[in-house]
Amino acid sequence: MKTEFNEYNITKVAEWLSSESKVRLPVVQRGFVWKVSQIECLWDSIFRGYPIGALMLSHVGDELTLLDGQQRATSIALGFYNPWDRDLDRIGNAYNLPVVWIDVYADCITDTYKYAFRVVTRSHPWGYQVQNNTSILPFSKRNEANKMYKALFKQEQYTKLLPTQRLPFDAICPVPLCFLFDAVRSSPDNPTKELITLCKQNIPSEYRTAAMPSNETYYSMLDAFDFTSLINTVKCVMETQIPAIVLPEELLVDKDDTSSDESTLFIRLNSQGTRIEGEELMYSMFKAKCPMTKDLVDCLGMNLIPPSRVITLISRLILSNPSYVSSLSLAQFRKLVQDNDFIEKMRCIIGEDNYSPIKEIIRTAIDILKCVDVPDVVVKKYIRESPNGFLLLLHWLYENKNVQINDDKKKEIAARLYRNHWFGNDFDYYIKKNWSLVKEPDFWSDKYYVNVEWLRQYPLIQPSLLEKFLMDRLKNNIENHEIEVEDEEIWSTWKHSLPKPENITDDVYIRRLKDAWSHFLWKLLSSRDKYLILLAQRKYINNTFADFNQLEDLEDTNTPWDWDHIYPDSWVYRQWNIDDRRRRWEWRIGNFRAMSLTDNRSENNRLSPADRFNTPNDNYFIKENDLAYWIQLNASHKNIKEGDEYVIVHAQAIITRSVNIYENFLKMFDL
Repeated sequence: MKTEFNEYNITKVAEWLSSESKVRLPVVQRGFVWKVSQIECLWDSIFRGYPIGALMLSHVGDELTLLDGQQRATSIALGFYNPWDRDLDRIGNAYNLPVVWIDVYADCITDTYKYAFRVVTRSHPWGYQVQNNTSILPFSKRNEANKMYKALFKQEQYTKLLPTQRLPFDAICPVPLCFLFDAVRSSPDNPTKELITLCKQNIPSEYRTAAMPSNETYYSMLDAFDFTSLINTVKCVMETQIPAIVLPEELLVDKDDTSSDESTLFIRLNSQGTRIEGEELMYSMFKAKCPMTKDLVDCLGMNLIPPSRVITLISRLILSNPSYVSSLSLAQFRKLVQDNDFIEKMRCIIGEDNYSPIKEIIRTAIDILKCVDVPDVVVKKYIRESPNGFLLLLHWLYENKNVQINDDKKKEIAARLYRNHWFGNDFDYYIKKNWSLVKEPDFWSDKYYVNVEWLRQYPLIQPSLLEKFLMDRLKNNIENHEIEVEDEEIWSTWKHSLPKPENITDDVYIRRLKDAWSHFLWKLLSSRDKYLILLAQRKYINNTFADFNQLEDLEDTNTPWDWDHIYPDSWVYRQWNIDDRRRRWEWRIGNFRAMSLTDNRSENNRLSPADRFNTPNDNYFIKENDLAYWIQLNASHKNIKEGDEYVIVHAQAIITRSVNIYENFLKMFDL
């Protein structure tokens, strides 16, 4: 079989979204990494007749699998996706899919875009800014849009709006892009009438956008618009041919290819554009060998683990017997899929619909990580950032199938994994050294973690001792938090937890203790990983965003909550009269809270913490001890240049809340 060079009509590409398609578009059920701005840009290019590049596919049995161009093909499919006229259960993650609209009154809106495409998502059902589609809407518009949704659909939580209820707000007169395509297909002689009918049948007459003239209604603007030019453009778009290269199946698994990992076809086709991770390509190779397992594998991760990651985890689990395999390259995997014994082991552990060994193991592992009400978004982030830790858990479950796992055992295991994720150093070393011990049912107990190599796991200091140390340093106006031998109480505790190895001198030992302490505080206090806050606010997160499960990576602009500064960022950002010490404290973890996009303060950061908090607040994890400091921070003092007392109160509030967040972690897991 030779390489083929084909062209696919854009409407055919759109059909790849359907589960009945012979061309597999796997990203719908896996990670979709393109941002809203990229989807809108692609459709602007298509409507303007710009080339969007070739796709690359491969034969896999009787089907085709998309190797390169997944983001473009998915974005095209989303443009045709009609949630008003489709059985959502036929499409994986349908309720999470973005919906593409086009604002018919707003052409030539910027120097970059000619057409005003508006993409609405579950996190942002109102869309993004029309003039800057990489930025979220300001609070005033989000709040206004949310009020409209509540009135139209009687839904209090905007993340629970159906795809048909997410209406772009930063627009003039938008229509769903799918309606344009459907109107042209179903009524070629009079598509305008059909389009207006579709809009009036499916979109409430009370729908109003931010830029709509006050004397107009949505329906009247539709009736007044001349759709002739836009309809002609849509007809041309529907005839657009997209070039594609179709590779023979054997190229995926060519047993004679001895190329190095750096020069494989997969690395080369990934060198441009949005990079597809090696795991995605491994998954394509595996499907070429075992196409019948695809539907089952797609479901194994419970929307928390991409199928491609599931395949690499299973592969490493099989290979790590008896010795731990820390990683798996493309070149290695290409050889493995030619090994019939390996493929048979993969088939056996994946199983079938009626019984899948790995399905039971993965579900148990996720259940363990979700114990004590850990939010799904935290579990998903852990699995993505600590795949080796998750593999260790799968390995233990695989080796201890008959062990009874009660709630206490779940908490013990989750505590070990999360503790090493947040307060560990080189956990991969732990795993490699202790891999053979995993067969022990009590592997997660402390006795296996006592005599480990230096600084692999940081001790967990008592919260009261930690707070006292930080507060004492603050009172003495000392801004660095290094421990010294003179800090007797905390030094002795830290030293006891990290005994001196025999092969190093006292000077080296003291330096390592200091470095370890600094790193521990950095992990705890910095805002680089704010997901400890979600654990502290887990009741609020689980209640407000219970069914939120982001398709793509959890970037701040894609979540349905803001990372809100308790002490307003605008009070210190570019305020050169503000003391630098206050500026440094502003970005500590204790100054952040997760907050619904529509709940975020409407006063544009004019309210002080004192104005916002009168009593403890469980939603935002404001406790009595840090509240005592927040209520002293009011707007009248925010511009004091030499306000030492004010700076200290500001720092005390953040220290206290940071320690509270840390203490919450310890209490959650009985540490």
